[in-house]
Amino acid sequence: MEARFGTIVFSSKFDSGNLARVERVTKRTPSPHNEAGAASAANLPDYEFNVWTQPDCAGTEHENGNRTWFHFSVQGAAPAKLLKINVMNMNNQRKLYSQGMAPLVRTLPGKNKWERIRDRPGTEIVRNQFILSFTHRLPEVRGATTFFSFCFPFSYAECQEMLQRLDDSHCDAARLGPASPPDDIYYRRELLCRSLDGNRVDLLTVTNCSGMRDEREPRLPRLFPDAAVPRPHRFDNKKVFFLSSRVHPGETPSSFVFNGFLDFILRKDDPRAHALRNLFVFKLIPMLNPDGVVRGHYRTDSRGVNLNRQYMNPSPELHPSIYAAKTLLLYHHLHKDARPAGPSLRVQAPPSHVAPADQHEAPDLTALEVSLNQRNAAKDPTLRRPELVLATEENGRTAKDRVGGSSGSSEIVGAAAEPPQGGATQVARTEEDEQKAVLPKEGGVAYYVDLHGHASKRGCFMYGNNLPDENHQVENMLYPRLIAINSPHFDFLGCNFSEKNMYARDKHDGQSKEGSGRVAVHKAIGILHSYTLECNYNTGKSLNAVPAACHDNGRATPPLAPAFPLKYTPEIFEQVGRAVAISALDMAECNPWPRLVLSEHSCLGNLRAWVLKHVRSTKVQNAHLGAKAQQHRKTSPPKTLLKPGLCRLDGNLVQTSFTRAPQPRRKRKPKRRAPRGRSGQPPTAKDCGPEHILASVKFSKCELQPHVGARNKKAGGSDGAVARLAKSRPSVIIQAADEERSKQQTCKSHKRTTARAHVVK
Repeated sequence: MEARFGTIVFSSKFDSGNLARVERVTKRTPSPHNEAGAASAANLPDYEFNVWTQPDCAGTEHENGNRTWFHFSVQGAAPAKLLKINVMNMNNQRKLYSQGMAPLVRTLPGKNKWERIRDRPGTEIVRNQFILSFTHRLPEVRGATTFFSFCFPFSYAECQEMLQRLDDSHCDAARLGPASPPDDIYYRRELLCRSLDGNRVDLLTVTNCSGMRDEREPRLPRLFPDAAVPRPHRFDNKKVFFLSSRVHPGETPSSFVFNGFLDFILRKDDPRAHALRNLFVFKLIPMLNPDGVVRGHYRTDSRGVNLNRQYMNPSPELHPSIYAAKTLLLYHHLHKDARPAGPSLRVQAPPSHVAPADQHEAPDLTALEVSLNQRNAAKDPTLRRPELVLATEENGRTAKDRVGGSSGSSEIVGAAAEPPQGGATQVARTEEDEQKAVLPKEGGVAYYVDLHGHASKRGCFMYGNNLPDENHQVENMLYPRLIAINSPHFDFLGCNFSEKNMYARDKHDGQSKEGSGRVAVHKAIGILHSYTLECNYNTGKSLNAVPAACHDNGRATPPLAPAFPLKYTPEIFEQVGRAVAISALDMAECNPWPRLVLSEHSCLGNLRAWVLKHVRSTKVQNAHLGAKAQQHRKTSPPKTLLKPGLCRLDGNLVQTSFTRAPQPRRKRKPKRRAPRGRSGQPPTAKDCGPEHILASVKFSKCELQPHVGARNKKAGGSDGAVARLAKSRPSVIIQAADEERSKQQTCKSHKRTTARAHVVK
């Protein structure tokens, strides 16, 4: 999009740009005759514009309500002028901006580094629409271009440039083999698949040459389309650490955490990075949703789909990156224990024109699926569920192994394959070995971490799964606790491991978190360490006291932490990424520069006992809250009654069997408070003056004036009610009333006597 206002040009025609419409605001000149008008004239901006962000998939049938991300440039304004921008249609991010969040600005040429604007932005809600307003003093450089963004941008082009630099610096890694020195860094970049728009979804493999085999990883079905690039070698006695980022394109902090992690494990002179490469084979996906990043989306892909809800049953046609990531995880989980002497595995995809006998057409789309854009396949009903077909070279039997216990997990099907060339004899596996289930501890995947950004909750924290076994839950929570020891910005108490958070539904589209990578991968392969790492866009709630490292000669000792949380920067996000890597070493107790030794726990066993105590106390607290809520539910009466009636559904009145009928409100009677004495005790006659007595007790006319009662008695009235009322009154109050009445009568008689004496004189 591009808009011109004289010499001023607004543009979003670049990677990750987002701008829908621009409108110039006419100047409102205040009156110069009053002082308030003169003061406001000094702060009046030289230029003011209203801008509108573009929702995800704007102008298509998949358009949705995600309107948080903005990224545009301004060029051609006069130097050193004050510019005001009003973003008119953002999603309601009032909580984020109330915590001090500010837009980012960069000027080219000039200040190449992104910075937060200095003046605090203003927010308001007009007609239920959130409006963000901010001002910026333009640079004094003539012809400069100023960029504004919601958060620190990291575009698809920047990601490709970074990967190209890594390719150039590790160009010798392609020639490494089993005979290479074991300490050499093994780095490979592959094209995992293409997105719906044809963008690259890259896969990085990082480890060292120890344990390398001659065999290479198989070419999985529908994946790795570039046949000219060979697959990486396979490694013995190394598990996979899987890290992914940018499934939500607007959550840019995840890219900086990813970059910090990647930079650390590629260090050549750090013994911790060397220990990590000895221990793991890292499989890294820098961008799961490149289409959304290029288009400037905030949360969805080019079809308006939230890809982090499609892991239960991803489609290779509709969700290629999610299908590729889950396929890769399933493969490495199953093939960790293969030996060099054993038969190799080769993966074949079934011919596109031949459908397997046990494969059926996908059912018709439901109205819910169409409305939520979960599959977006209404125009192509021939799409079928994907299956991974593993062809073994040693036999031609067909077998099905379902991984894990989830109904939504992918199936791995063995199919017949061509016999190997050379006529070498093959050792056939027994049918029992083929159908043997792989336990989580025996699988080839050790960690799964998906990186995200967060708008409302402050700090950096993790979402984890709730495991029924107590020992497994302790190990699950031990890893994020170690990250808090290695990073001052990670908030362990802000982590969430509840079962409710595994199945909660989104407020906007109603999709369940059961389809997220964290939950679906755990259900598919039973992995213990499956997490979502969240980083706030702005700042945290508190800082951790990070202990010094041992045996590092000061190289890993952190600087003194500030007393309060700082505004997050790319450097802080990268430090969190390094802590994610280092904590995996602490879990294996092979960190050459540990901080745990100088912490309050001193060893992993003590920290594990602390986490166990935390797990048990959390269970007791949750059980107490649940019992209290259940008791309140039982004792509280129903607030509404149900009766037949009509309800409105999709704009139409529909007959229903029951609707809610609210009961009429009951008027609450005001409570009378008894007067209190000076010490808080019930009042005495001494404490209570006449005003207090008369205000607290309602006396009849007969009680205060006995002659009236006598007059009524002569007239035939009865003072029995008066007598009964007098008996029921406290004697102290009656006595005080009599004293007050006698004082008033004495005062009146004294006035009459004085007046008569004056007349006589």
